[in-house]
Amino acid sequence: MEQETVALAGLVSGGKGISRVAITLNGVEVSRQQERAPQPALAVNLPLKLREGQNILVITATEADGRIHQEVRTVHYEKLVPLTVAFRYPQDGTQVAQESSVVAAVVTSSKGVAKVSVLLNGKEIHQQAERAPQRSLLVTVPVTLREGPNVLAVSASEPDGTIRQEIRTVIYDKPKEVAVAVPPPPPPAPVHDRWAVVIGAGRYESPDIPKLRYTVPDAEAIYQTLIGPGGFKKEHVLLLTDKTEKKPTLRNVRWALGTFLSRSAKKDDTVLIFFAGHGAPEVDPRGIERDGLAKYLVPIDADPDDLYSTALPMDELQTIFARIEAERVVAFLDACYSGAAGGRTFTSKRTRASHVDDLFLERLTRSKGRAIVTASRTTEVSIELPELGHGIFTYYLVRGLKGAADLNKDGIVSLQELYEYLEQQVTQKSRAVGGSQHPVMKGELEGALPLVKVTAP
Repeated sequence: MEQETVALAGLVSGGKGISRVAITLNGVEVSRQQERAPQPALAVNLPLKLREGQNILVITATEADGRIHQEVRTVHYEKLVPLTVAFRYPQDGTQVAQESSVVAAVVTSSKGVAKVSVLLNGKEIHQQAERAPQRSLLVTVPVTLREGPNVLAVSASEPDGTIRQEIRTVIYDKPKEVAVAVPPPPPPAPVHDRWAVVIGAGRYESPDIPKLRYTVPDAEAIYQTLIGPGGFKKEHVLLLTDKTEKKPTLRNVRWALGTFLSRSAKKDDTVLIFFAGHGAPEVDPRGIERDGLAKYLVPIDADPDDLYSTALPMDELQTIFARIEAERVVAFLDACYSGAAGGRTFTSKRTRASHVDDLFLERLTRSKGRAIVTASRTTEVSIELPELGHGIFTYYLVRGLKGAADLNKDGIVSLQELYEYLEQQVTQKSRAVGGSQHPVMKGELEGALPLVKVTAP
């Protein structure tokens, strides 16, 4: 529903006569109709102002003999968002000294984004079409500029054919080679450290949670990549798996994310978080989530019938992000929340997940400098393949960090390059094995975020 104010109209009737009708909206009584002499029927006509998201409407009727009847309705209200193209990078008129650059933009529409095209100097260099239009799409495309002015255009369309285009001009000012005296070396720049927490949960203590075969190898591969070719200091990377001294229990996961990182990482540092394990949905009685489900990352000591007390709510990541002083925090989650069989997810006996949306990811990454990359869309499962010895997402994540994602060959793998590489490789591989898996990135970042420097072979 796209209207904030709606009318509730109807007729309440009962065989013994109706003596009282009470109406509540989101737990607050908005109308009460009391009759001294019970009536065969009472008309209800009431304007209601909805809040954004899920609204719970309860109508309670009392008959003359004291019997109570109740009817509950759920109404979803979403604000109408027009088709919008917002450039993250570059700013209009930006001057650069390198021919390699990147286009980053966010396209949003309440009707869904069907197709996005990126043009460089009038020539299409990238097209992204969605079978199921998304409300929000992040577009990141590497570009090679020509000397002088370059015109960059991002064009988006809705399913009904509505088109929106934004244009930016960037100027490549090629440095001129001149013979000059070599100036003295500049003072050393401050050292910017990189920190990471890597978690792999596979052997769960509860017999009702399926064990995962490749999550521990996934975490170990990420750890070795970071402290090896990735160039992270070994003492700056914390590994929690079934095999390490510190196991990925709820207490240890909270300590690693909320204490170790918050005490270690400084403002100019970069933080990387990786989690491989089960994700799970559970009915959320608060009504915050549009789909009515809270999402969790599941540690090895979780109780599947009490995720609220024994698992890590995704909403808590927002608090953890706020505790970390570093201005750049990226989380890679090789888990899913659909509750479907065959992947890194499950549901408790009390939960029936029919449709899971990803609005919670947008809420978690509203703070500037925070990004989350998930292995799949919320309605999909994250696939493990014996032939790879890993989950599909982590297998290509490791390859990308080792250099395969260096799309512009500048010796640095940026987050934007890594996501484009993952999106292409994971989607193709999942289709090849008869599945459907599409990585998703949400977040607010300015410019390209470098993750690792690629070592020349």
